[in-house]
Amino acid sequence: MTLSALPLLGQHQFGNSRISGDFGFNGMYYMPDSLIGAEKVDSKVRANAFINLLYSNGGFSAGVRYEYYQFPLIDFEKIQYQGQGVRYFFADYKNKFIQVTAGNFYEQFGNGLVLRAYEDRQLGIDNSLLGARVKVTPYKGITIKGVWGIERFNFESYLGRRDFVRGLDGEIALGELIPKMQEKGFITNIGASFVSKFEKADEPINARLYPGTDSVCDGEIPAEKIPQNIPIWATRLNFGYKGFRFDAEYAQKMQDPNVSNDFIYKKGDALFLSATYSMKGFGVAASFIRSDNMDFRSQRMVQQNSWLSINNIPAINRQYSYQLISDYGFASQPNSQIGVQLQVNYKIPKKTKLGGKYGTDLTFNFSRFHNTDQQPVALALEYGTPMGTEGYTSSFFKFGPDLLYQDIGLEISHRFTKAWKWTLAYNFISYNLEILQGHRGMMRGHLVASDLQWKITSKHALHLDLQHLYTKDDEGSHVYGMLEYSISPRWFISIGDDWNYGNPDPSRRLHYFNIAGAFVWNTTRIALNFGKTQEGILCIGGVCRAVPASYGVGLSITTSF
Repeated sequence: MTLSALPLLGQHQFGNSRISGDFGFNGMYYMPDSLIGAEKVDSKVRANAFINLLYSNGGFSAGVRYEYYQFPLIDFEKIQYQGQGVRYFFADYKNKFIQVTAGNFYEQFGNGLVLRAYEDRQLGIDNSLLGARVKVTPYKGITIKGVWGIERFNFESYLGRRDFVRGLDGEIALGELIPKMQEKGFITNIGASFVSKFEKADEPINARLYPGTDSVCDGEIPAEKIPQNIPIWATRLNFGYKGFRFDAEYAQKMQDPNVSNDFIYKKGDALFLSATYSMKGFGVAASFIRSDNMDFRSQRMVQQNSWLSINNIPAINRQYSYQLISDYGFASQPNSQIGVQLQVNYKIPKKTKLGGKYGTDLTFNFSRFHNTDQQPVALALEYGTPMGTEGYTSSFFKFGPDLLYQDIGLEISHRFTKAWKWTLAYNFISYNLEILQGHRGMMRGHLVASDLQWKITSKHALHLDLQHLYTKDDEGSHVYGMLEYSISPRWFISIGDDWNYGNPDPSRRLHYFNIAGAFVWNTTRIALNFGKTQEGILCIGGVCRAVPASYGVGLSITTSF
């Protein structure tokens, strides 16, 4: 959540001035468990905490956020998101013509192919820019944005940094410029972006690469041959008419030798296409994504997690909340991915044999992603390493030999009465463990999920979630069950268990239980849980991070004022 979007519930007003904010605390008491791999930690009690304060008066606003991650949750410590202090502050003024921001800010150009400065607290991502932003609307329907800043790097100091980011974005909304288009149902927006990163290069790059399974190569790139200014640009189109909508964006990055691409000089590019059509009872959406050599960071020697990522390649595959396939979420591969997504929604009409009194919703989904086709250039073969060369050539629309991820799914949702609703889902998942997680092989699994909801009274409800993942790969088959009872709007109580009954190692056929409860009062939510978490990954929108095994008691508090 950004400071400029803080909830105003419970705000304090003094004349035209308003003061608001929010607070969050997420703590845990850790207990070791050698069976699940939960390590003994030095500080058993750990917590992540923050507080936001926002002042606003007319077109002026200012905010500050203090974060306390001195003894963070162990998964945050492992990604080095550890420290404390004021890590976000800003002052902003806006009117109908101009908006000026100084300090920290978040920003996204288009779909994020060239710039996405954002925060995701669950993933431990905050790559806000410290600098200045100017947004101008010279005429209705025309928007121009300019940014300059240094990207946040966890809790490290900005002092002494030798890198910064600058960018310019413009968009024209033809529907606002030509009202008759909008009146007839047309939506047409065109835009373009330009971003440049600067990083000082006064020392050579010395690196050890592993170009083949049995080969090692030490290489060096002289300082004078290292690009210091790396530009990236994009153009985009958004078109809509009645129930149809089409989005397209193409981006290209200039030569950017860095650790993630083995220090090659090939240009990078990305293409995002999306088309949707909807009418009463029917909808279809199709998307295409290709990204090649598009990992773009403020510092060329950083590769881990999403540290210092300037851009973002969006995930187009369907996002699920199923517990048993959460460890197999697709992580977007900016340097090598090409894929498609198709989703069809159909509602069987009400008062028919199959639709029943309330109708039946059907959702079919298909997505498939490969690496890009890559053929080494002659110099790379001659030198035995791609370092310092163009690296490879790539046919733009050709799918590479390695399947990264595939999902085929069908979901049926039916309401029997006002009180009873049932959802049944099936998915067949193919997941490349070696490329996406660094483990061997491919996971192919069948997931069946059943979700039953019973609204007992206007305030009391029962929710039963049952899932079964059948696979002979990776950790083997799982079965999961969760029962939740809620007394709206204040109380929520649940109990769940994930049993890895099919693990190839009999001693690892373990239960991962969780008991949780939550209380809500006005804008305050207090949640308590006790249980075990299996080692795996957490993915949100194609961005992922590792999650270690844990066992203990957790407390979460959020409030706004």
